[in-house]
Parts: sequence; structure tokens; C-alpha cells
Amino acid sequence: DDGPHLCLLEPSGLNYSYSGCAIGKAKQNAKTEIEKLKASEMSCDQLIKEVAKIIYVVHDEIKDKNFELELSWVCASSNGRHQKVPLDVFQEAEAFAKKAIEEEESEEEL
Repeated sequence: DDGPHLCLLEPSGLNYSYSGCAIGKAKQNAKTEIEKLKASEMSCDQLIKEVAKIIYVVHDEIKDKNFELELSWVCASSNGRHQKVPLDVFQEAEAFAKKAIEEEESEEEL
């Protein structure tokens, strides 16, 4: 065992260990994209930004107009404990995600 792990407990009672996971309506799409990230090669701050972007990308505005982004982590920055991402890190990640989405939409219009 090499330190803290992130686990997800399903309603059925099954649990899984992840380097990142998502819950909510588009959880499967988000999990698939999170699994593609090279988490071992990125800092927690970089990962949080990428995960925020993924959540914004998989969110379907037509079906689900409003949503609340929540981010938490288990890493050295949290002393190995599961906790919400600090507000400044959250705001930076959300701004990064929104800017990335806007840039992708601008490129599509060209």
C-alpha cells in the first residue's frame, strides 16, 4: 500500500479504487475522459484544471441547463485526506475550463 487512495462506493455496495472519478448524470463520459489523463505525470493543480474542463465538456446544456461544479481531491496538498479543493484552486480550474470551452467553440465556428 503506497499511501491514500480514492475509492468510489456504488449503491450496490461494490467499491473501486481510482486515480480520478466522477458522479452525476454524465459520470460515465467524464470517467472515460479522466482515465485518458496521464495522472502520474501531472500535478494535482494541473489535474484539477483538466478534470474541470472534462466536466464542462461532457455537460449537455440542452438537457441539463444548470449544474454545480464540485471538485475534491486526495493528494499531498490535502495531507492525504479527501477534501474540497481550496476556493482559489477551484476558481482557477473553473476559469481554465470555461476559457478552454470558449476557445473550442470559437475554433468550431471558423
